[in-house]
Amino acid sequence: MNFIYTFLFSLFLLATGLNAQQAFKLTKDYDPETEKVYKVNALLEGGTALLGMGTTVYFFQKINDKDGFSPEGLDRDDVPGIDRWAFPASSDQREEAGAASDAVFYPSMALPFTLFFSKKIRKDWVDITAMYFQAQAINGLLYAASPLGPNFRTRERPVAYYPELFEDDEKAPGKDINSFFSGHVSSAATGTFFFAKVLSDYNPQWNGLQKALVFGAASLPPLFVGVQRVRALRHFPTDVAVGYGLGAVIGILTPHIHKRWQQKHRTSLSLSGGYGGGAAAMGFSLTF
Repeated sequence: MNFIYTFLFSLFLLATGLNAQQAFKLTKDYDPETEKVYKVNALLEGGTALLGMGTTVYFFQKINDKDGFSPEGLDRDDVPGIDRWAFPASSDQREEAGAASDAVFYPSMALPFTLFFSKKIRKDWVDITAMYFQAQAINGLLYAASPLGPNFRTRERPVAYYPELFEDDEKAPGKDINSFFSGHVSSAATGTFFFAKVLSDYNPQWNGLQKALVFGAASLPPLFVGVQRVRALRHFPTDVAVGYGLGAVIGILTPHIHKRWQQKHRTSLSLSGGYGGGAAAMGFSLTF
């Protein structure tokens, strides 16, 4: 009988050890200093991203090669009311606004690379670079090669509604029917929100306010780009809103999906043991 009690007690300790280890693994915070935050196949995903970028360039050329069109007959009253306020009384500000937009657009796209100033992030630079290329490739394909973008949709830019900008019988360039959606804003939003998401993931100790501040700051550059693109007569507000939303979703979800994949497939082996009733027991836990 003593043997049976000892055996059953050993099984109890083993089961308890397994359950405790599993609960610990599921609830503990990860440590970015020693653990991988994201599960990334850098070679495969980076290569696929580069292929996607190449595809984007090909379709982008088709967008730029559209034939010119006559702006005569365009009526501002045909523009939905939500976008009609984008027509200023004068078009004089368009060049200044375009320059201001570019001054923030390019740094926004480069922002994620500043993450590597952090030592704990820099050690994973290959994975993060592959993820960022992937995010921008998805953004580019949605713009240039999907039914959402100007290869499949025709919408005149606001500038086409200013006849004084064109000579008599002069055609507007084909690029002026690429208003929907704003690729500048979506690319900028992808960059800044990707930056905020990765920075947040590498600082799991941050509270809600700290995360809100980071994401709030990330929302400002693409918002500025969007406002300036409207002032430059390149886009309507709805074009900017769609680009902003798509870019933010891509910038956040790309690292988030890789993070969830890492959490669900984290593999570890741990030992547990105990002593009681004159018997010792040892168990192990494999979490994957």
